[in-house]
Amino acid sequence: MKNIADIAKIAGVSKSTVSRYLNNGSVSVKTKQKLDKIIQENDYQPNQFAQSLRAHRTNMIGAIIPRMNSYAVDETVKGVKTICDELNYSLLLNYTNLNVEKELEALETFYRSKVDGIVLMATEITERHLTIINKIQVPVIIVGQEHEQLHCVIHNDFHAGYVVGQALGKSQYKNVKFFGVTESDIAVGIDRKSGLIAGLREYSIEPSISLTSFNYQEALFDVTEELETQPHFDAIVGATDSIALAVHKYTSEHHKKVDKQFIVGFGGNPVTEIVSPSISTVIYHFEYAGEVAMNQLNQMIMQQAIEKRLTIDVTLAFKY
Repeated sequence: MKNIADIAKIAGVSKSTVSRYLNNGSVSVKTKQKLDKIIQENDYQPNQFAQSLRAHRTNMIGAIIPRMNSYAVDETVKGVKTICDELNYSLLLNYTNLNVEKELEALETFYRSKVDGIVLMATEITERHLTIINKIQVPVIIVGQEHEQLHCVIHNDFHAGYVVGQALGKSQYKNVKFFGVTESDIAVGIDRKSGLIAGLREYSIEPSISLTSFNYQEALFDVTEELETQPHFDAIVGATDSIALAVHKYTSEHHKKVDKQFIVGFGGNPVTEIVSPSISTVIYHFEYAGEVAMNQLNQMIMQQAIEKRLTIDVTLAFKY
């Protein structure tokens, strides 16, 4: 029986093109017609070829997610799932609760489950991540974080922070508080913060900076502790919408103690519009990022060359 390489040679196309054809993937009409004709003229059995190919594939994708009840995660997974459905992949989720050890375990688990590819929404990328990813030899794409050795889809976090800093500076907010997260998270902890500082610095403004958590309850505790002692800020920026919501919770319940403050978050969570007064936020296109990541991962599975890094820009949606 002819194998996939024989078919590719006769048709004058790559093996990955034949793979897509056999799995109902994206192939031009002209190429599809050519492959149809070759199979018919030579009495090939495409179903047998497909079954042979699929013996090495499961049509399963693993997604490693850091949080539940997160707008960013929900929207990203929604985008991944949309493309999985279009390409006939089943999607498996592994929840890590922002725990690096569980992320590493999830990579190993998905490898043993023989998934075709992995979408990793990592809290950070460590040397141990790299060691496991290189060892398992399963296509992996990172969403939301960046590493020069890995394929990734990132959001333009520096620009997001920068436009907020610029907006606050133009509006003459002089006394600015920023609640950030640890720098182990490069995207939020470093890039977003650096952008904000750069934008404010153009107006000779240096923000007061405190660290807190992605977790809403933990952020509320930190925000309360900080604003109890230093309540008077013109504007307060949370590194995420969850942190901004914690700020809103505190200020709304202590309105006699604190001045009216301009509160800003990052992410575009619809809840920021529901609370009163509403929270200004930078819109991140999480669902689109998920779609892009899954399309990129599929190309990796098909052994096609893709760009190492793709950046999704943000939208400054609030008025200032």
